[in-house]
This record gives sequence, structure tokens and C-alpha cells, in this order.
Amino acid sequence: SSPPVNVHAATPQLPRRLAKLGLVCLLAGGSLARTEVQFDVFMGFAGKARQGEWFPVTFEIFNDGPIFDGQVELRPRFGDNPVYDYNVELATNTRKRFTLAVFADTNAGWSAKLKNGRKTVAKDDELKLDSFDSAAVLVGALSGQQAGGPVLPKTRFKSKWDNDRFAPRVAHLQLDTFPDDPIALSGLNALYLNSARAINLRTEQAAALSTWVLGGGHLILAVDQPSDVTSTPWLESLIRGRFGPVQNSAAGQALHRWAETGGYPDVASPDATFAGGQLATAEVRLAKGEALFELDNRPVAAEANRGLGQVSVLGFNPEREPFKSWTNRAWFWARLAKVPAAWFEKEAPQQYGRSSIDGVYGAMLDSRQISKLPIVWLLLLLAAYLVIIGPVDRIWLNRINKQMLTWLTFPAYVAIFSLLIYFIGYKLRAGQLELKELHIVDVLPGQQEVLRGRSYVSIYSPLNDDYRLGGSFEQGGIRSEYGGAFRGNMASSLRVQRAPGQLEASARVPIWTSRLLCSEWLAPANGGVTAALTKNGRASYELSIKNGLDKAITGAMLLVEGKVTEVELQSPPGGTRTIRVHIGSSPYAEGEFVNISHAEKFQIAVNTRNQAFGDTEGGRIDPSFVNLVACSFPALLGSSNPAGRPIGDFSSSGGLDLSAHAERGGAVLFLLTEDHAPIPSTGLFVTKLAQARTLYRIPLEITET
Repeated sequence: SSPPVNVHAATPQLPRRLAKLGLVCLLAGGSLARTEVQFDVFMGFAGKARQGEWFPVTFEIFNDGPIFDGQVELRPRFGDNPVYDYNVELATNTRKRFTLAVFADTNAGWSAKLKNGRKTVAKDDELKLDSFDSAAVLVGALSGQQAGGPVLPKTRFKSKWDNDRFAPRVAHLQLDTFPDDPIALSGLNALYLNSARAINLRTEQAAALSTWVLGGGHLILAVDQPSDVTSTPWLESLIRGRFGPVQNSAAGQALHRWAETGGYPDVASPDATFAGGQLATAEVRLAKGEALFELDNRPVAAEANRGLGQVSVLGFNPEREPFKSWTNRAWFWARLAKVPAAWFEKEAPQQYGRSSIDGVYGAMLDSRQISKLPIVWLLLLLAAYLVIIGPVDRIWLNRINKQMLTWLTFPAYVAIFSLLIYFIGYKLRAGQLELKELHIVDVLPGQQEVLRGRSYVSIYSPLNDDYRLGGSFEQGGIRSEYGGAFRGNMASSLRVQRAPGQLEASARVPIWTSRLLCSEWLAPANGGVTAALTKNGRASYELSIKNGLDKAITGAMLLVEGKVTEVELQSPPGGTRTIRVHIGSSPYAEGEFVNISHAEKFQIAVNTRNQAFGDTEGGRIDPSFVNLVACSFPALLGSSNPAGRPIGDFSSSGGLDLSAHAERGGAVLFLLTEDHAPIPSTGLFVTKLAQARTLYRIPLEITET
């Protein structure tokens, strides 16, 4: 028989087991509590951004739990701005930081989410951005001290609205969240960098900053110690300067006189305390540069072109006394950052009605399969409709004495005219799927040449459909056509998807219309095309071009001495040509290079293109070489107001405008190739109708014999 069970002996085990179970649950609960994901989002340049420009959005994610594949979604809370997605693998106990280059047209609120599949792990629905007019000046600052760096004067316009829109701003940036994407930096007019901070930039951040400068950015470097520059290879390669020993110099009036030459109306009288102070300065000499001012007969500040951009180097630390307390330091910074004097007058410069240069490219690329219904024919159709549903219907129904039939004839007329209008629209607009691409490519110099590209893509769709675009790029972005401050993004329904090394987007194109988009990217140059320029004498140059492309170069223009000269060139693939160029031998070189522009014609075409009815040809621009080169100077495509101040009719984004580089005396070679693209097609779909052309823009340093 079985032994008896001791009930009293088994009973004390139950509380112990329950206690162990409770402890396990407590530990598991604590473990679950610790697996929260930290999700931080940093908008713009310290919360600031210019409308119609690229700006960075930096995400920082810390995962203290199990590994998962996350999806970050950034979307506007209202408006037509794109939706951005980013796929990121989040391992256990890892912190990931990445930057998206974002393009927006309005001061919209933003919402960000981190998802794990369909589950939302973390979110922030109250992201704010101080967005202001693209004509205003925005200066970024990586200062050596928290409260140091540039300050800019306040505007004094009569209208508070103008002051809010156009006041120049300084964005104090943090080293940890500084962008590592040069396209995201495009929204800055200038960047102040203290050399003590430069030595701590990560490799990716330093590469992004260098590429941004060579692509048209303006770097203002304050040298805390010359060794900061000479011991930092990337910075030394970019600056290309020589520095003397640091020694104290009397500040005197040199800096004051230099600030006064900016033409600013409210520069204060000389500051005696500052003039009597001592500045610890180093002599600065830049390759191909020029001095800004001197102390003790030594140049202590200099500027030079680098690629399509510019570097300004101060041989002293402006974050120290006595400069830090100088009465006129705001005007000094305004002059150094190239803030126009017009922004400090009582009346704001006229900025209304400015269009984006995107519209000009759209007028060049829109499908020629589209025809508009002329206004006259539209009015005739309307008149015929009114006559038929009115007197004609009444007369013939009275004759047959069937007035009650109007309940049937009236809807019949509506149906017939609707079908007629649809048929007319079909005949005017129906066609095949078509893709046109125009690549604007800057060949940036440096230890490793880089292509900075903007691929304008025009898609004509025979039906309502979504089309995929993109490419294999570590850095880049895709945006819709921008119409300017008052038109904003010209189309909605754009979703941009990023993953490491991959950029894709999905764009909705309505039936029988062309939609313009722009992909901005970076890629290795791989020696495709190179050039060198040598000056032999007054207005005489020798231009050497090596064509390593797979297509012939069909056109060449040289910008030098503020003039554009057309170069007779037929360069087959793999060929090398040396050409003598005489400035003034081209019809475009008779005056300033802006003479090649046709601002009024461009503006008419952009306005006509945006109208649903009217003159078809009036909304088109011939994509000729001359017109393509003119679009590289949108700030100069304009007129003057009664006071003689220039008014630009066009704006641009992403460093596309070469106007400032040309005004600084920079040299650029423009080369045109037909049926050629430097990258695989941006359109990730198949079409029989496809066309591509590329405009290369090569900044040149002039060698003098």
C-alpha cells in the first residue's frame, strides 16, 4: 500500500513558492521598465530653418531592450511637405544617431514616430521649427564657448512682419548633433567655426563641412591656435593657409574702418576702449586669397575662394576680450557674413512675386505631348453651352410643344458637353509615359573629387499612378518642385524613404500632366571630366579639358572676369583638348555675364506654365545651352527698383546659385553633354520615351604664367 501523505509537511512549501513567483514577476517587471527606448529629435539648425531650403533633422535613439528593425517616420502635421521614412537596425544597448536632409516650404508643425512593425514604440507630435523667408540670412555657429561666436544687428523696418521675416539670425549648434550630410547644410548662408571645435569634429562631419564649402558654402574660421589648423589634415587641406606666430597687437581702428565699408547705416562711432585694447593675433596668408585688414602691418584676416564656396579666416579668437565687448562687433559680423546693407534700412527690400528657378527648369522639361486649350476656344465652348441650354432648348421645345421634356434635355446637354470636353482634353493631352532628366552636376575639387548633383526629373503620366524614384546614395534627398514663397510645394503626395546607402521616393502623378521633382545627391567623380585654366596675358587664357565620359561634349562656356565666353569645342569621349580663349570674342562677353539671361522671358514662361488654359508655347523654354547656363545665376535674373537696388526675380535652393561666386571673381567651366547621365536614371520605372542631358559645372583656379 502507498505511504501516508503528510499534509502538514507540504503546506509550508506553498508560501515560499508564491514568494519566489512574486520575486520573479517583480524582476521581470523591472526588466520591462528598463527596456524603454529613448527617442530624441532635433529640428533644423537649433530649431531654425529658411523656407524653401534644405535643413537637417537629427534623430538620436537609444535602445535598452531587445534588438529590432525600427522605422522612423517624420511627417508634417499640415501642408504639402513630403513624408520621410528611415529604416534603422537597433541592437541591444546601442545608441544610433543619424541626420535626414529635409526640404519644407512653410512653418509647419511636425510629428515623428519610431515604429517596430505596426507598433509605435515612441513618438513626438509637438516638434516646432522657426521657419522664415529664404531671403533672410542664417549663420550657423560652432563656437568655442557657449555664449561666444557671432551676433548680428537687428533690423529696423517699419513693419513688425518684415522684421520677423527678414531679420538675420544666428543658430548656435552643438557638436554632437552637427549634420554629417552636406545637403542638409545647404540652408546656411555661412558657418562660423572656432578652430578649438574643429579638431573635435567626427570624420563624417568634417567631410560634410568640406563638401558644403566646396559646393558653395561660406566658412568663417576663427583661429584659436594656429596648431589647431596645421594639425588637422582636413582643415589644413581646405584652408590652405600659412600662419605666423601669435603676438599681441593694438586693436586700433582697423576693424572699425573695415566694418564701416560695408555701407551699414547705423555703425556706431569708434569705441575708444576697444581701440586701446590688445588682440592676440596670428598673421594669416591664404593661397589664392586676399587680406581683409592688417594690424601692425601684418594681415590678420583673409578670404579666398575654395571650389564654388569661400573661406574667411580670422587670425584671432573673437570670443575673447576685448573683441567680445566691442560696441560694433555686430556690424563686423554682418560684414563678414555678407549680410546686405539693404536689410538694415527702414524699408524692407521688395521680395514679393519671386519665383523659384525650379519653374524655369520645369518649362524646359515639361512634356511636349501636352497642349493647352486656348482661352478663345474655352470661351466659345462656354458660349455655345449657354446658348444651347437657353434659347435653343426653349425654341425647339416650344415648336414641338413638349416643354416638359426640358427635364430630359437639360441633363442630356450636360452629359454631351462633359463628354465633349473630356474628348478635347484627351486629344490635347493624351500620350505615352515619358521621363525627361536634366542633371546639374558640380565637379568639386579636393583630395578626392566629388560630384554634387541635382537631377531634375519631369514625369508625364497617361494615367493616375505612383512612380518610384531614387538611387544608391549614402547622402541625398528628393523634393517636389518649389514654386516660391507664395506658391510653396507645387505638388503633394511625395513620400521619401531612406535606408543606409539607399534613397527612394514615391511620387503621385495625375493623369495627362507633367510633374517636376528634384533629386539631390553626392557621388564619386571617378575622373569623368577634368579641366585646368592658365592665364597667358590680358583677357587671354589657355583651357585644357580631358573628357573621360562615355559621350562627346557638345558645348562649353567659360565664366571668368565676370563674363561668359562661349568656347568652340567638340570633344569626343576619351579626348584631351587645349584651347586658347580670348575674353570678348563671344557675343555673351560684350557686357556683364548676366546679359546672357532673359529674366522677363523666363518669368512669363513660368507664369504661363502654371495656368490651366492659354498659350501652350508661352509656357515653354528652349533647353538651349545658353538658357541652361543662365539658370545657374538666379539671383541676377532680375531688374532694379527706382533706387537702383537689384531685385532678383528668382530664388533657388541647395547651393545651385553661382551668382555670389561670379561676383567674387571666380571662374567656372560649363560643359554640356546630350543623351548622357552621370548616374543611373533617377526614375525606377520603364518607359520608351526617355531623355537625359547633363550640365557639368567645374570651378577652376587660375594659374598665371
